[in-house]
Amino acid sequence: MKMILLSALSALSVWGDVYATFESQPYREASLGMNASGIVKTVSVQNGDPVKKGSQLLELDSTEERLSLRMAKADLDALSKECTFLGDQYARYEKSAQVFDKNTLDKLKSELETKLAQRERARLSVAYAEQKLSKMRLITPFAGSISEKNIEIGDMVSAMGGAPLFKLISKQTKLLIRYDSKYASEVKIGNRFCTSIDGIATGKCSKITKIYPSINAKSRQMSAEADGAGLRPGTFGDGMIVTK
Repeated sequence: MKMILLSALSALSVWGDVYATFESQPYREASLGMNASGIVKTVSVQNGDPVKKGSQLLELDSTEERLSLRMAKADLDALSKECTFLGDQYARYEKSAQVFDKNTLDKLKSELETKLAQRERARLSVAYAEQKLSKMRLITPFAGSISEKNIEIGDMVSAMGGAPLFKLISKQTKLLIRYDSKYASEVKIGNRFCTSIDGIATGKCSKITKIYPSINAKSRQMSAEADGAGLRPGTFGDGMIVTK
């Protein structure tokens, strides 16, 4: 009788658990390329390197772009000084309008407006040159690790596409969980999923945060997501979804 009772209690303790497999994946992945063409001048990272958001990964040779920016800034500086001079001159003449005829004032005003328009175009030229220069550097869009690097110093880079120069994955991971669709009504967001690797329990459980609505037509499985619980991307295993 005692053995029967223990067996019944053991069965009750696992009632409601759903077997599932999982794969650990990064929350975010990105294939990174350039918006400009040129020769690679520097490469700042290697495979597996951790990177912060905004870190520079590589830089193309930007000698021409830097010269263009310097010239644009010089033009803007010269035109700004001319506008200041003409503006002061026009203000003085306007205060003494009775001394100067209207044609002289109108001519000076027209010259000032022309210079102001030229200064605005020069300002736009500076902004354009700065934008072109910024495209010569590849910056990380989020913090993570370099999972793939396909570029070396001296290589030619094209803005037309091709293979990604780098692949970036986030530090945070998620578990992609797969389970039999017959348990669709039992598995809910908020259920705990406890993982095992190579048949050994990790002692780590995380809550299901997302359930995919569709069923795989071939495997008849459903999918869900949970926090990665510190597991490296690419880790495989199985476990139990605790639904009770």
